[in-house]
Amino acid sequence: MLWANKYRPTTFEDCVGDIRRLDYLTNNMQHLLLHSRGAGTGKTTFAYVLASELGWVMHTFNASSKKTRGIAFVEEELIPLTRSGNYKQIILLDEADQLTPEAQSALKGVIENSQGFFVLTCNDITKVSDWIKSRCLNIKVKPIGKEDMLQRLTHICTTEAVNITPSQLNLICKGHEGDLRNAINALQAFASIEPDDADEAHSFLLSLNNTGLDVDSFIKVCLQEKDLLASINMLQGDTRKLVRGIFHIALNALVLQPRIKLQVVDAAITAERDILSGVDEDIVKANFVRMLIG
Repeated sequence: MLWANKYRPTTFEDCVGDIRRLDYLTNNMQHLLLHSRGAGTGKTTFAYVLASELGWVMHTFNASSKKTRGIAFVEEELIPLTRSGNYKQIILLDEADQLTPEAQSALKGVIENSQGFFVLTCNDITKVSDWIKSRCLNIKVKPIGKEDMLQRLTHICTTEAVNITPSQLNLICKGHEGDLRNAINALQAFASIEPDDADEAHSFLLSLNNTGLDVDSFIKVCLQEKDLLASINMLQGDTRKLVRGIFHIALNALVLQPRIKLQVVDAAITAERDILSGVDEDIVKANFVRMLIG
């Protein structure tokens, strides 16, 4: 069983992140449109928790498939539900931004005359028609914060007896920033790796924080071969993201000596300060490499 489903909250008290503040809707139910730019923020979980707290029937649909994104779906599936005489029901329509314009036009009348309440979710609210927006309470759901993610992942680790270090757990959070569902999936994948296979565990964590840089090769060229120009040329892209990626991965690398890890910490601190001070990024990269080479 997927841990993301196994540990899905059933009450608002169990929720983490932005959706926990929406418990007031149990006393003020209305049609809702939940939107966030990223996935895994708790939009779908909120609908399930709301139905559970109210003790109402839940009907779940996903509008991302060809079968459920057109006007026929609205007429054949949704309209009969909204005329069933049951006012204590929630109709969850995930990825509502995938509905065709014709389906959205038909849905506005369905929502207006519905017996029961709609909860619509989407990642791109610009693709949802103004008709739909005007008939729902629009709620922006923020990404899950790191502390909330760590809290939930730590709870799962304790329950499932996962052998993982705080540094490794931080790498999973960093690799799925704001997306708790995928972070839990990554944790489950990590837990499936054989305990004595440190190389595979390291490679897995490395893949989660892919910045386009082969960090293992960079560490070899920079820290072992001490090739200044080659190391600088390898740092292509956002400086802060590159520095943080190298920092997290090097800190977790079992093969690196403590002295080398301290060099990485010092170089990363200096690079962060320089970036905040507005130093040119090419200079920041060059100095970062210089400090690593020592």
